[in-house]
Order: sequence, then structure tokens, then C-alpha cells
Amino acid sequence: MFNWRSLSWKHIFVVLLILHLLPIWIFAYFPSQDGASHIYNGLVLKEYGKHENYKMRDAWELNITVFPNWLSHIMLAALLYVFPPVMSEKVFLTIAIGMVPFAFFYFLNAVHRGQKGQYVYAWLGFPFAYNYLLYMGFYNFQLSISFFFFSFGFWWKHKDDMQVRHLACLYVLLLLTYLSHIASYGLVVLGITMAGSSMWGVPAIAAAWRTRAEGFIALLQTFVVTLKPVFRLLLYMVPMYFVLADYYLQSVKQHTQGKHRGAEWVWEYFWGVKSIVYFTDWHVTVNYFLLAVLGIAAIISIGYRIQRKEWLKQTDAFLLIAFMFTYMFVRAPWSYGPGGWINDRIHLYILLLLGAWLIPNMGRRFRHAIAACLIVFSLLHFGRTAYDHARIAPEIAELVSGTHLIEPHTTYQMRSEEEGWHKSEALGKVEYVTPYVHHMALYGVYADDVAHLANYEAEFNYFPVNRNAENAPENYLDLWYHKALADYVIAWYPPDTAEFRAYTDDHEIIHETKHLQLYRRKRAPGPILDLWDKTETGNLIIRFDMQPYGGITAPDHYGIGPNTEYESGKFGWHTRAPYEAFQDNGGKSALAQDGVWHQRDAAFKLDLPNGNYRVTNTFCADEDRTHTLSLLANGAQILKDFTVDDNKVREHTYTIEVTEGYLTQVIYTSKDRVRPEDDWENKLHFWIWNGCTVEQIQPK
Repeated sequence: MFNWRSLSWKHIFVVLLILHLLPIWIFAYFPSQDGASHIYNGLVLKEYGKHENYKMRDAWELNITVFPNWLSHIMLAALLYVFPPVMSEKVFLTIAIGMVPFAFFYFLNAVHRGQKGQYVYAWLGFPFAYNYLLYMGFYNFQLSISFFFFSFGFWWKHKDDMQVRHLACLYVLLLLTYLSHIASYGLVVLGITMAGSSMWGVPAIAAAWRTRAEGFIALLQTFVVTLKPVFRLLLYMVPMYFVLADYYLQSVKQHTQGKHRGAEWVWEYFWGVKSIVYFTDWHVTVNYFLLAVLGIAAIISIGYRIQRKEWLKQTDAFLLIAFMFTYMFVRAPWSYGPGGWINDRIHLYILLLLGAWLIPNMGRRFRHAIAACLIVFSLLHFGRTAYDHARIAPEIAELVSGTHLIEPHTTYQMRSEEEGWHKSEALGKVEYVTPYVHHMALYGVYADDVAHLANYEAEFNYFPVNRNAENAPENYLDLWYHKALADYVIAWYPPDTAEFRAYTDDHEIIHETKHLQLYRRKRAPGPILDLWDKTETGNLIIRFDMQPYGGITAPDHYGIGPNTEYESGKFGWHTRAPYEAFQDNGGKSALAQDGVWHQRDAAFKLDLPNGNYRVTNTFCADEDRTHTLSLLANGAQILKDFTVDDNKVREHTYTIEVTEGYLTQVIYTSKDRVRPEDDWENKLHFWIWNGCTVEQIQPK
């Protein structure tokens, strides 16, 4: 017979942990709002260095600086080397969610080390591992919760003997917190400062007060001596304060004021414990049970302390911090500049820190009763969460049912009716998060080199992938973005509007379900051969003259200017066209006397029948300086650091077998714009392209 008395808290912890990780693996997709966007941008980080991904490189640029919000992208990019995209998210979430109970257990173990029942309140880590900000898809903040408690717990454990090795570990933990999210970093730095100042400051004031009759000098000496731990704390925390102050001053410089939600919202959020409410208000009701349990635990704690005459304890610092965080929650703006959900982030820590203030070493029955209530609450909270996962999963599966139809080197946009992102047949209106809107990002992760043009992260400088907005002639980028229709349009609850019908007029539906329509841009039935000439042997041949605005086109060539956008069945720039002009009339041929140049990659696409072709490209140097360029053809490396120098015209010819009905040439230069060892006057790292001839040599 099984002996229930043999169960320990470790067994219960393992069971709860497994239960809380099951929804990640049972259901195909995790129903967060922004999570799929992080997968897509992690893939961009991984694939961006490959020049064959010209659509990604054309749409995005990397923001490689040290700032918060980095860690989840690094982890996902690394996981994508090993696992498929959705599997990578599952592994990441297993870590991000599973670490929260571990970190909170570690924190409470450091605070209540050696006391009976030190894990009574540790079960709070499980319901707060599944929180509102997690379902918003704020994966960096989810990671930061664990690092907050690992950092705070490590500091508390070693606060009285902070040696160099301890300080190094603390700095690493705080750096990981910073790289996860600035809010958790700021809160843990504030919490450590308040805890140390109150623990060592109050006794110092008391000691100084006892020596007040001995004169001012004696009082001052006592005060200084007893405050040494505080001075030591402030000294080794200076680098952390500097990082926080630097971020704050930059934010103040960029943004003058925040936006507040109002007193009614604050009141409802606080008492509804809405930091762990996400799909419906069902959790609000059960959260009142949590508040009741913690309220009873507070009364029991106060009673025991009165009985034991424990008027002042070090753990009272956590009550002070909880009060401070509550004040900050009430007073802080909901958003400041582009950063939002400030109140939500602060609120999540209040009850957890209060758990560190409550005494664990109470009567055995009280300990077991409170622990049992918290475990029951965790199971109720988790049970409803898993139930909602099961109901939402089929809807997300429908939403992403067309991902296999997206082709490489394409772009897509998304559309929905005004309330479409909040609609759910299973849940009704999803009030707090929209688990559908950014799952559209999964349409960009299964095929190579797909640009998700509605990538919201690219608009903010605190993400590592930003929109490519290089300097260009006035309105050039705006004209290009509005002129170039996306190759695909994904419509969830398609809007019945004139604007949507006009936008999709040049598209056709290739996949449709009850709530989803997938449109693809209309295509020509094949290459338009009337545009081609023929050689004396009857083979097809076509010639292009790459030229800037107003250039002179060479005879028998098509002029390819900045407005020559690729059209199906024809030819044109498959990225933003290079707009920089090269002109040199010094005795060169009509083809070589003008061209286009740039440092950014450019792709030129030509539709043509399958077969073997001879391709000749013409390049020219600028004055007496040397240029290097590289060239890909349908992903194959044709030229690598090809040198053009001494004001010469150079031609290069290669043969290629076309099997997919198109030839795409990508021209680029070294990723280093100007190498330090090179002389700027003599060797420049950008390309000049003058023309191209494609001749059929073996028809199929």
C-alpha cells in the first residue's frame, strides 16, 4: 500500500512542475500574443548573414547593441540551429516557465534557510509562472522573473559575506536580468538597495540613538561604524546604479511623459490579481481565494510574532519593499514612450515578495493547511489555463493552416476586421490578450527568406531586428513600401471593406477555411517570350542596361531603372532598386558609361524557360579606385570579392541551369563598408553594375 506520509515537498514540486509544463507539449501551439513574432525575429537573427536571403536583408537591419530585450531572441536563434521553429518555442517556454518555480524556491530557501516549513509559500511560484505578461508573449520579461529571484536570493544568501567571487556571480545574475528586461532589473536593484538599507540602517540609527548622551562626536562615530555594511552595499552596487541611471536618462530625453490608466483600472487590477489573468475573468474569482489565504497567513504570522516577541526581523524588509512596489504600481504610468505594461510588471512581484515576509515556522497544522491551500489554488489556476489552451488550440491551428503554401523569397501582409483579432468561437471575445494576431508570424518561418511586413518588433529600437530605413531620396522608401504589393495576404476574419477588396484585387485566394483566407499575388502563366530576341542559331537572348534616373539606354537593351519593379512573367528588381547613380562618359560604351551602385544587397529577377543559359554581367570601376563585389545566381555563389579597378570595364560570364522558371541574381559587397586596413581613396566596398545579358544555350 502506498504510504502518503512518505511524500515530501520535493515529490509534490516535481509533480506540479510536470503538470505545468504539459500544456506546452500537448497542444501544437502556445496561445501567446507576441510569441510567434519572437520566433520569426530569432530566425531573422540566425539567417540574416546569408546574402541569398535578400528579402529579409532588404526588409530588415540588425540592431546589434547592448540593451534589454535581448535574451529571448538569442536563445531562440540558438535553438533554431537545433530544432524546427515551433519546437524551438516549446523548448524555450519549458525553460522560461519552468525556471520561475525553481527561482522562487531558491529565493525563499535563501530567505528562510534553516527554518521549519521554509517552503510553505514557495508554491506561489507555480501560478505566477503562468501570468498575463507571458500570454502577451513578453518572453523576455518571463525570463526576467526568474533572474529577479535568482539575483535577490543570491544576494540575500551572501549579503553578510560578500566576497569577490560572490560579487562576480551577483553581477552576472543582474546582467542577465538586465538583458531580459529593464523593469525587473530596476525592481531588483531597488529591492536589494531597500533591503540592505533597512536591515543595516535601522540598527545603525538605533545604536547611534543609544549613544546620543555621549556627545555628537561619539554619536557620529557610532553611526559611521554601524553603517559600514550600507556603505559597502552602495559601493558594490554603483555599477548597477550607473546602468539603471543611463537607461533612465536616455528614456527621459526621448519621452517627456507617460500615460496612466486611471484609479478605477488600478483598483480592479490590484484586487483582481490581474497579473495572472489572461483570457477571461474566470481567474479573477479564484484569485480572491488566494488573497484570502494570504490574508489568513498574514494574521497567523503577526500572531506568532507577537507571541514570540519578534518585534523586528530582517525579513520585514520584504514588507517594506512590497509596500513600495504597491505605491509604484498605483503611481506609475501604464506606458512611457514605446514601453508599456509598467503597472502590470510591478504588480506581479508584490504578492511574491509578501510571501517572503510571512513567517514559515508556525504550527504544523497551520503550515500544512496554508501549503495545501496554495497547492489547491495552483491546481485550480493551472486547470483552467490548460482547459483554455485546449479550446484555443484548434483555432490557432486553423489560423496557421496555410503556412506550407508560402514560397521562398516572398513577402506577406496580414489583415482582419476591426475586432477579428479578439474573436474566438470557444471563448467569445478574448478580453486581455489576442492569441491570434502575431501567430501570423509563423507564415514566415517555414520557407526560406520570407519577409513578414507586419513585423511589429521592427518598429522599436529595443528589439534586435529593425526595419531597414537607410538614407534615401525624399519619399523614396514610402513610395516603395506602398507601391510594392505583398506577395501574400493572410486574412483572419476577412474584413468586408472597399479598402481590403482594393488591396487584394491583384491577388487570388489559394487557401480558405471558415475564418481564414490566404491570397497570393496573381502570376503570369509563364515567361513572356515576346520580350526576348533570338540569336542567329534561334536561341533566346535578352539584354539589360542597369541605369539611374535619366540614363541613356544601350541599343537592343532594356533600360533597368529604379522604377523597374519585378513583374511576374517579365523581369525587374526583386528588392528595393538601387538608386545611386554611376556615370562616366570618358570614352566608354553606351552600356558601360552609366550604371547603378550601392552598398546594400540588390536582387534582379528574370522569368525564363527552364534550361541552360550563358549569363554575362558588365561592371565598371569608378575613376582610379578599386571596387569589390560578389554575385549569387539562384543561391549559388558565382563571384566572391570580384575586383574591378583602374577605371576599367570588366565582364564576367558564367553558365547556369535553370530549373524553377526564374533567374535571380543577387549582387552585394563585403559586409564591412570600409575595411580599416584599406585606403579609402583607393579601395571602396560597394558595387557598380552596368548591365547583364542572358542567352539560352540549350533549350528544354
